[in-house]
Amino acid sequence: MSNPMEEHLAEALAEFEEARTKLTEAGAAAARISATVMAKDRSVEATVGPQGELTNLRFPTARYRTMPPAQLASVLMSTIGSARARAAEQLADVYRPFGPIPGLSPTGEGGFQELDWDALFAPLREEGLPVPPSKAPTPSSGGALLDEIVEDDDAAGTDGGSQR
Repeated sequence: MSNPMEEHLAEALAEFEEARTKLTEAGAAAARISATVMAKDRSVEATVGPQGELTNLRFPTARYRTMPPAQLASVLMSTIGSARARAAEQLADVYRPFGPIPGLSPTGEGGFQELDWDALFAPLREEGLPVPPSKAPTPSSGGALLDEIVEDDDAAGTDGGSQR
């Protein structure tokens, strides 16, 4: 007759190993993500990698040469943004089987959205566990480094220092 605690531990370890294997495979799949988008007017084609970094930019036609700079910039930005959103969708698809991923949003700017830290840490707070503060420190927080930065900014603005 075996020990029930050992059986439970062996089962938990097997589940952990299976999850780790699946996460390793998902990480490898995520590293291979690439999304390419062609502008509607076919003047620009942008490819981004798994982290939304631009990996290729192509001008398949000479149309870009006759575009005003502001229009070209707009087409570039929207095409790259669309490619990033597509890559974020692919990334979400890879990790969706593991549950929701805080901050990852195919509809958010660059594939991300602002985190709701209060909601994220709510279960820990309910258990009475310590959690980081949910709000960013303010200039009056008394943090020494932040106070120095604020004082430097104040001094630069009042003594004729350069504006950033």
